[in-house]
Amino acid sequence: MRVTVLGPLMVTDGEGVVLPAGELPRRARQVLAVLTARHDRIQSKDALADAVWGAELPGNHVATLEHYVSMIRRRLQPAGNAASWFIVTRGSGYLFDTSRAELDLAELRTRIRSLDDLAPDGPQRLAAHSAILALARQLPYPEDPYADWAEPARTEVQFAAVNALLALAAAALAEDPARSLRLAQEAIGLSPFLESGYQAAMSAAVAMDRPDEALRIFDRCCRVLDDELGVPPSAELIRMQSAALTRRLPGPVETQPAPVATVAPAAAPPGPARPGRTAPQVTTTALPGTFLGRRHQLDVLFDPAAPLIVHVVGPVGSGKSAFVAELARRAPGRVGIGHAGSLAGVFRLAWLRAALVELGAGPDVLAAVDGARPDQPLGPENLELIGTVFDRPDRVFLAVDDAADLDRAGVAELAWLSRHCPQLRIVLTYRYPSQVIDRPLAALNTSVVLRLGPLTDAELGDPTAAERSGGIPALVAVAHRPHEIACAVAMQIARQRTRWMREPAWDVLRLCAVLGPLSAADLAPLTGRPVPEVLSAVDDLMHAHLLSDGPDGTVQHRSSLVRDAIREQVSSASSAHLREKLAAAS
Repeated sequence: MRVTVLGPLMVTDGEGVVLPAGELPRRARQVLAVLTARHDRIQSKDALADAVWGAELPGNHVATLEHYVSMIRRRLQPAGNAASWFIVTRGSGYLFDTSRAELDLAELRTRIRSLDDLAPDGPQRLAAHSAILALARQLPYPEDPYADWAEPARTEVQFAAVNALLALAAAALAEDPARSLRLAQEAIGLSPFLESGYQAAMSAAVAMDRPDEALRIFDRCCRVLDDELGVPPSAELIRMQSAALTRRLPGPVETQPAPVATVAPAAAPPGPARPGRTAPQVTTTALPGTFLGRRHQLDVLFDPAAPLIVHVVGPVGSGKSAFVAELARRAPGRVGIGHAGSLAGVFRLAWLRAALVELGAGPDVLAAVDGARPDQPLGPENLELIGTVFDRPDRVFLAVDDAADLDRAGVAELAWLSRHCPQLRIVLTYRYPSQVIDRPLAALNTSVVLRLGPLTDAELGDPTAAERSGGIPALVAVAHRPHEIACAVAMQIARQRTRWMREPAWDVLRLCAVLGPLSAADLAPLTGRPVPEVLSAVDDLMHAHLLSDGPDGTVQHRSSLVRDAIREQVSSASSAHLREKLAAAS
């Protein structure tokens, strides 16, 4: 008997005859699916019922569950008995017994574990990847795409498929670059936020002497990263873009960094300039795609007395991702960047793997990361192997962007690396210190927290950009773009920065957008809130750099773009009513 869950549920007997699993009631199919997803451990009846029904447990869920298990046995094994049923009763729970029925998900997991025992570049490993890909072509449990119990298995299968596709693409690059490109593009389709897929596709396109195709792949990656995540491409991807341009155009081509969210004057990096290039000149013009400001914060990281761990915090749009990207540009080859928030859905250590790839880690190191279990830290042997990547004569940086959601295992691994790798400095970015108080990341204490506030007028050197953006880096980047685009970005920044605030905050922003500078005494009757509550909202908005102090104890919008974006959402009738209400209260 064989049970297939990679793709639609199907059960066949020993002769390949399809059994009527699809005719089972939906809840019975879910019971069977949960047992297959967790086939390696006994499921208590309470845990199984909780996975199937969640908060909507039936009155007597144990009896209902027993009824469905009995139904599965009768329909799929009508001539069976306790000695042959593949759903086995164990104590007060159930277990899917893979010795009595084959399970494609169990076979896939066995093949994934077998990779640990195979040579990194041998033919047996490629054969194993081919077998894994054949099994993982479809994600499991399509009937329950949003079920919590299905998500770990779905993520596991997705990563196994992507990993196999990239391994096969790399193996095919020299002999069959067209196949390598097809495999890499399939990996991108499965995991569009994983840069290694784009790197593999660009390598294949260049090998086919199609640099234009490589540049189109690069542009696609930049759009995905910018539109969906708000982050720039890695230094390695930019290097590959430069190589593709060199093949396409006559003469040397200077690498052009992709636009980043923060703009500020580029100060010369510590140490000598790179060979063949002059040291960058300081500029006071806020040009899109230029990094401005943050000079003192960056200097802290290069200081000989810099702490082992540095936290970089700032609200949405403050340029945290651009900050670590600039760090990579100033220390080429010595910075690995991982995005914990964006890649954690691929597998637990996707952020670490991405950083190690940027630092040139070998296949043995990446294999150690790939073998990480979802529920426990890596062992000392694997951590020591990973630590060799940071064993260098010069300081090396491991930056984790969106680090607030790191799990306990990831935090434990970072703590081990920080203690055992003398040249390693860890840089963690997230929004606010309060965001991590009750999260595992709080265990990674530091003596330095760098807060990325608005850029100053002197740093921007452009009065128009300063007035429109209020110094918010994400708005500086769009300050000179068409009004509709700039206002759309400004509205998104305002919404995200106020999401955690108390209710009057948005009303205060709206009133200041329509009526101009207002005092707490003005805002209290307009919002219908007591003055202390209004002042708390004002303090929150000042902390988020959305409001600034105005004359005579008033507050006003820091950014005219945010002000205009909010004001355009208010009708003329509402504006007139608010003005009348303000006049009556004065």
